[in-house]
Amino acid sequence: MASGGVLARKLKRQGIARSPLPDGEFVGQAFARQVEKALRPLVKAPVGAMMLDGRTVKVSEALQGVPVPAMLCLVGLDGAKGQGLLMLDGDLAYHLVDLMLGGDATVAPMPIARTFTAIDMALCELAQAAVLGALAEALAAAFGRSLDAPFQIAGQMQDVSQVRLAAPHVDVLVYSVALDIGSAARAGILNLMLPLGMLDVVCAAMQARADELPRDEATDLWRVQMRRAATLAPVALDAVLHVRRMSVDAALGLRVGDVIELPPGAVGEIRLYVDQRGGRRAQLATGRLGAYRGVKVVKLDAPLDPRVGEHVRRALRRG
Repeated sequence: MASGGVLARKLKRQGIARSPLPDGEFVGQAFARQVEKALRPLVKAPVGAMMLDGRTVKVSEALQGVPVPAMLCLVGLDGAKGQGLLMLDGDLAYHLVDLMLGGDATVAPMPIARTFTAIDMALCELAQAAVLGALAEALAAAFGRSLDAPFQIAGQMQDVSQVRLAAPHVDVLVYSVALDIGSAARAGILNLMLPLGMLDVVCAAMQARADELPRDEATDLWRVQMRRAATLAPVALDAVLHVRRMSVDAALGLRVGDVIELPPGAVGEIRLYVDQRGGRRAQLATGRLGAYRGVKVVKLDAPLDPRVGEHVRRALRRG
């Protein structure tokens, strides 16, 4: 065969394959939101997550950006030959361990670069499992149905030289997320690397589940897209400090400078409402008034009302 043949040129070409996910950007943004939700109960503090990057690269390039030390875990999935990698950088692992052991979320101590102990590994395994659960939720939001088999932690390590992810030329999808924890803004980076072969298994499993659905529901692309748009639609929330009842005459008689008294505990009983049809409102949750980064905020002190979430899910299923 001639050295300049088509096959020879293809073998020399180091192209990057496309991710099989239908909407990688949507999955990335949903993943960041789900990470926020998954980590809050563990650290008992506000968590902010921002998607920094989502792209497909070679394994060799992806592993070059892994710092040492870092909290690493291999990600497995039933039916997939390869494994993914979840990386928590040293700063993030330090803050997670400190907060899960009762650290103060209002201060940000300087992270100490050190070898992780068995206790560190065990605590971070909880966070890693929560992040993998967030990934499953993000994929469920993208496909409109959940995975049958969850992602699994196949092993933990703290040195990238110990990682045998895949051959250097294999393509992986990398999501990089910046995390901001607590009122003191403890910061760290989370990287998730998934081989495209593993994502092929995910897509095939989702298609198999779609084949089990009624034909009109499984192939109705418009319905799937409308559900996705509905989950991303902005919703106005009203934070009500206190409801003061008075007569019509008293309300019409209010003038500039008048003082309306509030009960002492009003700042700790903020109620969050969302508008409904017919001028009605549904209460989502309660919280406390506070301050964060120089602005007034409401911190939730109870989970969202599950009845509202179930109502929204039923509406989305009906399409």
